[in-house]
Amino acid sequence: MPFSVPVLDDVDYGKLSTERAGVLCTAAFSAQGLDVERMGEVSVVLVSLATIQDLNLKYREIDSPTDVLSFVMDGPYGEMAGEVLIAPEYVRFEEILVEELVVHGALHLAGMDHGDEFEGTEMARVQEAVLRDVGAWDG
Repeated sequence: MPFSVPVLDDVDYGKLSTERAGVLCTAAFSAQGLDVERMGEVSVVLVSLATIQDLNLKYREIDSPTDVLSFVMDGPYGEMAGEVLIAPEYVRFEEILVEELVVHGALHLAGMDHGDEFEGTEMARVQEAVLRDVGAWDG
């Protein structure tokens, strides 16, 4: 059973429920062998392009918007495992879905990384498998 993942929708996206975010994060964490019964809280925050650009500059020193940022807080089994910030407006520019970004962010919280190039990485393979498992991708 998926754990609860609060969704804070600062941009009135309205298409991602707490339940669906929980399913997506549970699948991503399980794919990485984490015990979801012991996981700390994870939240998903939907923000504007301006907000995510400000955070990208502050934390990554990149002065441009991005699709998703993940912030590990107390680690997977701490009180607050982490937070995934997504800019739904960004998906208009790319061939991606908000559900993909939830999984992508959760995989980062689970310790995965892809370096500068995502395509062809182990993380890309795991992300695709998770999205297939939860019925979010059939590509």
